[in-house]
Amino acid sequence: MASAHLSLPLSESSRSATTPSFWARQSGPVKQGIKTGLAGTITYAIYSGWHLPQGYWAVFTALVVTQANLGASWKAALYRTVGSTCGAVAAALLLPILGDGLVRSGVALFLLATLFGYLTSLHPAFTAAGFTAALILVFGGQGEPWHMAWLRVLYTMLGAVIAFAVGALIWPVHARLGLRYKIASILDGAGALYRAVTAAALQGIDNEQQVRQLDRQLHDLRRGITQQMDEARSELSFSRFNQGEWQAFVDLADQVRRRLTAMAEDSSLYVHAQLQPGLVPSLPTLVERTAQNFAVLAQAVRKPGEALNSAQLDSTIQALDADLAKLRAQRATTPFALDRMLPFWALVFNLREVAQDLKQLESTLPQLA
Repeated sequence: MASAHLSLPLSESSRSATTPSFWARQSGPVKQGIKTGLAGTITYAIYSGWHLPQGYWAVFTALVVTQANLGASWKAALYRTVGSTCGAVAAALLLPILGDGLVRSGVALFLLATLFGYLTSLHPAFTAAGFTAALILVFGGQGEPWHMAWLRVLYTMLGAVIAFAVGALIWPVHARLGLRYKIASILDGAGALYRAVTAAALQGIDNEQQVRQLDRQLHDLRRGITQQMDEARSELSFSRFNQGEWQAFVDLADQVRRRLTAMAEDSSLYVHAQLQPGLVPSLPTLVERTAQNFAVLAQAVRKPGEALNSAQLDSTIQALDADLAKLRAQRATTPFALDRMLPFWALVFNLREVAQDLKQLESTLPQLA
């Protein structure tokens, strides 16, 4: 027996096509590849056109920074410049002090590699420092280390600037918008799982396999949101990013997701409990309005500024509380065996808490910016 609610898609875009096109699936990686190629080609043209001595380091830097800078962040360019500068200056200072020779260069390499390895573990800005210091120590002894250090820093800055310009001007990522759509997709996925679990509980539908699939998809949607939060925070913008409010919203959404995951694991128990619709008359209405609120909330995250009204959900929660108070007064579930009574109360409690969690999400939504 099927339910009309079980075909709810995880996102609005999935309704238009069951099999997305190659561009829809791979547009992000393809664009990133093209931007990497453009950054390298532009830098190479400058290097070869101006006959820059050792200018190939600018080409390498442009490629590395573009590949590392998958979001709209300027951090990759800044970290590469800071790391290369620190490594080049440290090697240029230490090499004249220790002098030439294999042993002395080896000692200098050990000291700087240890130092920058330690600093890299504390902050990613020093990732390129050890590599740059090694280059100066290995090749700087054949000439003037300060000259090589200067060229290394100059070309690192050139490559980083070109990589950042290409990333900002050509297909910019818009990390904050991507974060909104990511969270909205999670809410859509949670709504689909909610409908599947409640269909099993209230209608006795055996959809355990579909519930598990929706649960896995919801976990997959959650992955990578921390990285997107970092990219959105680091994105150059004229408006402030309220990271604390965004994190609070994500934490509340995670709370809903964990509750739905627990309900999905117990869905077979809910089916066995055989909940009678007339036992709690307000429960079907609560389920339907909660499911609708998932979709409304996801749309409000995608398009900020829309007014939300949770008055209907409030009234439904109050009606549920009244029904449950009547059940307790009448001790209507006392004749139930434990394998029916416990899943019944667990289901009712979780459904009420999911509705309350959605109200909290709605209250925090206007604070996101």
